[in-house]
Amino acid sequence: MVESRGGIPRLPAGGARMRQAVVVTGASGGIGRACVARLASLGYEVVGTVRRDFQAAALGSAARCVAVDLADPETLGRAAEAIRDLGLPVRALVNNAGASRAGALEDLPFESIREMLEINLLGPLALTRALLPDLRVSRGRIVNVGSGEGFLTTPLNAPYCMAKHALEALSAALRLELAPSGVAVCVVSPGQTETPMLARARAEFRDLAARSSEPYRGLVAARARLAERAGAPPERVAEVIARAVHARRPRSRYFVGPDSRGAYLLGRVAPEPLRAFLYRALLGFG
Repeated sequence: MVESRGGIPRLPAGGARMRQAVVVTGASGGIGRACVARLASLGYEVVGTVRRDFQAAALGSAARCVAVDLADPETLGRAAEAIRDLGLPVRALVNNAGASRAGALEDLPFESIREMLEINLLGPLALTRALLPDLRVSRGRIVNVGSGEGFLTTPLNAPYCMAKHALEALSAALRLELAPSGVAVCVVSPGQTETPMLARARAEFRDLAARSSEPYRGLVAARARLAERAGAPPERVAEVIARAVHARRPRSRYFVGPDSRGAYLLGRVAPEPLRAFLYRALLGFG
C-alpha cells in the first residue's frame, strides 16, 4: 500500500487477482462515479446501479449498468438476477446511493420522509439481502457508505440523519450475524464531500432561507452558511472505498476527513449538553 499526499491510501493499479464483480449503487455521479472509475482501474468488473436508464451514459464503458430504484423493491430483485447473470464471483457490494431533503420535520411532507428512509436505509438492506448468497460464496464484503451525520444529528436534515444513524445499527448487526459466513462489513464515513447531492442541498437551503418564516428563519440561515463550506473531492472517498473492497482484511470502519472523525468523537464520547452547546455555538445561537 502506498500513501498519497494527505495520507489517503493509493492502491496499485491492476491489483485484482482474478476477475470479480463489485456492485456500486448510486453510480451515476459523485462518490459512486468516482468509485466506478477507481475499481475498474484495479481490474474489477464493476456493476453500477443508476436510478434512471438515461444516467447509464455518464459511466461510458467503465461499468455495466443496472437500473435500480431503491424505493421500489421489485427492481432490486431484477438487479440481483442481472448481477448473477454475469457468472462472476461478487467481491463486494458498495451501498453508496443516497438522497437528502432539507427542511424542518414539522414542514416536510411525510411521504418525503418515508422516501428518504427507503433510499438511504431500507433499499440498501433489501439489495444486501438479495446478494447475500453470492457474497457468502465469495466470502466477500459489504461496504456501507455512512456519514458524519450518522453520529451527530443536524437540524433541518433529520430524515437523512435518521437513516444514517440506523445504517450504523444495521452495519453492526450484519457484522455480527455474517461473521460465521466470512462476509466482512465495513462502514466508510466521509465528511462533507463535493457531490451533486451536496449541490442540491445548498440550493435547497438557499431556497429555504429566502422564503422561511419564524420560528425557523435564523436556523435555516445558519444551516445554509454551513452547507456552503467546501467539501472534499469524491475521488478521495473513492480511494478509501477501494481500499475497503481490495484489502485482504478490511477494517470495520474508515474515516475520510477530520470533520467525519470529529463528528464520531462528539457523537460517541461528548455528553449531550456539550454537544448541544457546541452545535448552538456553531450555528450562532450559543
